Amino acid sequence: MKKLLRDSLGRFKSMKINLLDGQKRGEVIFRRAFVLVVGFALLYLILLATVGKKQDQNVEKAEAVEVIETGVDGVGNVVKDGEIVNGQVVTVENGKASYIVEYEPLSEQAKVIENFVFNVYKGRYSREYFDLLVENCSDEGLRTVIALSVAESSMGKNSGRKSNWYGWFKGGNRNYDPDVKTMAKEICTGVEKSYLGIGSDMSKAKRYVGYVSDSWLGNYRWAYNQMEVR
Repeated sequence: MKKLLRDSLGRFKSMKINLLDGQKRGEVIFRRAFVLVVGFALLYLILLATVGKKQDQNVEKAEAVEVIETGVDGVGNVVKDGEIVNGQVVTVENGKASYIVEYEPLSEQAKVIENFVFNVYKGRYSREYFDLLVENCSDEGLRTVIALSVAESSMGKNSGRKSNWYGWFKGGNRNYDPDVKTMAKEICTGVEKSYLGIGSDMSKAKRYVGYVSDSWLGNYRWAYNQMEVR
């Protein structure tokens, strides 16, 4: 047995194996198998990276979702289980209605405006109404619109209207007071088009108010300045 092992080992040592470009059957088979193994390994790494990236994206998307808990919708109507609010089916539990909304992270300017609206001035804006303004306005437009609502109606507190707190009478209709979604789009579009910079342009201020009003302009400028990023 020992002699057989020595003879076999000797023959193995004497073999000349060229795995790179040898033409023997075993060498050719080895190279083909090696290429297949490397190919599968590369494919696995690519799939791993792609799936990992997709999972990361899903995590980011999941983090960009919040649950709104409230007993009423954005315009003060009591909601019931199964109703649709903000395009979502409402579920009511323990007296609170909740629905999921996707959102884009607020810019620094929008965060300052948000803080002024909900924590400093505390007017009548609901979260839904404010989010609609964020969606339709640029940062400067949003800042202008909020300041206009302060100057015109103390952010809705001195108005019985449900959405038009800006003295914005579309087509000359002094009863113009649409739903919040329509109003958000209308006021943002109009302000962006014609009234950015109204606080420093007297011709725009006079055109908006209808006359020169120092108190109106003072209130507007105060609110506008409160929303400056510091």
